[in-house]
Amino acid sequence: MKTNKKHMNLTIFLLLFLLFGITGCGQNNHEEAAIATESAADSQIDFAALQEENPDIFAWLYIPDTEIDCPVLQDSQTDGFYGSHNAFKEEDSHGAPYIELANVSNMCDFNTVLHGNAPKNQNSRKAEAYPFADLYRFSDPAFFEEHEKFYMYLDGNMLTYEVFAAYERENTSLIRDYDFTDTIECLMFLNDLYSTRDLGMNLRDGWTFITPYHFLVTLTAHREDDSDRQFVVVAVLVEDEAGTISRVMEEY
Repeated sequence: MKTNKKHMNLTIFLLLFLLFGITGCGQNNHEEAAIATESAADSQIDFAALQEENPDIFAWLYIPDTEIDCPVLQDSQTDGFYGSHNAFKEEDSHGAPYIELANVSNMCDFNTVLHGNAPKNQNSRKAEAYPFADLYRFSDPAFFEEHEKFYMYLDGNMLTYEVFAAYERENTSLIRDYDFTDTIECLMFLNDLYSTRDLGMNLRDGWTFITPYHFLVTLTAHREDDSDRQFVVVAVLVEDEAGTISRVMEEY
C-alpha cells in the first residue's frame, strides 16, 4: 500500500509540475506571442497575427536606433486603459502606447496624439520595460538632428513622419486643450508650438509652413516623478505609401 501511495504521490507531483511548470505557475508566458516577437526592422508587420492576440492593435510604431518598436492600441471603451495595461490587456504599470477615443485609428486626423509611459530614471535596469523610455533621446540636439524620421505601420500601409519639434510642456491633455477637428484650434496649436519658450526645445528648420491640412503625430510621455511636465515629439506626415490618408477640412 505504501509503495502504491508513493507512486500515486509521484504521479500527482509530475502532473502538477507539467501543468504549472509549462505555464509559469499560472502566469501567461508571452515569449512566443506575435506581440512580443514582431518587429518593424524588416519593414513587415503581421497584423493578422497581432489582432488575433489583441484586436485593439491598429498600428505599429518604429523609431530607428531606439527601443521603440511596438504596437499602438486604442481601447473601445476608455481613454486611459493602456496607460495601466500592457498590449496583452494585463495590468502593468509600464503600459503600452495608445491613442484616445477622440482620435481616429486611420491616422487621418490633423493631430494624432499617441501616449506612452517613461521611467523615473532612464539609466535604471527596468527602464527598457517602459514603451517610451527612449523618447527623451529627442531632447538631445545631436540625436534630434540625426534622426529625422520615424514610421507608423497600418494594415496595408506604411506612413513616414518627419520629426520637426521636441520639447517639454505642461502636462495637460492635448486632445482636451485643442479641438483638432476645428481649423482655428489647429492653428492655435501650431501658434502655441512655435511660440514655446522652452530653452531645451529642438525645432527643425524648414517646417514653419505647416497648416491644418497637414497630418501630424504627437508622441507624448512623462516620467512618474514629474507629473507637472510632459515631453512631446511632434512629426508631420511626409510619405503615405498606399495613398489612403486624406480628410476634408472646413475653410478657415
